[in-house]
Amino acid sequence: MVFVADSMLGKLARYLRIMGYDTVYQSSYGNQRLSELVMEGRVLLTRDHAIAKLYSNAVLIDSDLVRDQLKGVDRAVGLSRDHGKWFSRCLVCNSPLSKAEGKVAREHVPDFVFSNYGERIFFCPSCERFYWPGTHRERTVERLKEWGF
Repeated sequence: MVFVADSMLGKLARYLRIMGYDTVYQSSYGNQRLSELVMEGRVLLTRDHAIAKLYSNAVLIDSDLVRDQLKGVDRAVGLSRDHGKWFSRCLVCNSPLSKAEGKVAREHVPDFVFSNYGERIFFCPSCERFYWPGTHRERTVERLKEWGF
């Protein structure tokens, strides 16, 4: 399942990416871009009632809280509880992450990070960001589990 989130749902898009979902998000879309993405088969997530009525595969998001937004998406389409897919996409650009090569990781992350997470460092080939399972990740996992995911 793949998504496109409208410009009002940046946090929701980020959490869907954390959960491993291919989720396109932009702060603004051109006139035709949103339609093109929906026509590709993406489920449209929107807060705009008028836009939601235009597409049969749209999910209208009424809540302001990301927790409730995720639960609304879950009710509408049934999100997976497969934790093995979590943290597999770049949170910024949505690209699938790759395992970072040791030499490359050593050159781009702090020594402490490399010594503690060396084999668990991932890399985004599109935007060249590095990711590792630090305390931010632990808090995010706890939060998602509290929310029922």
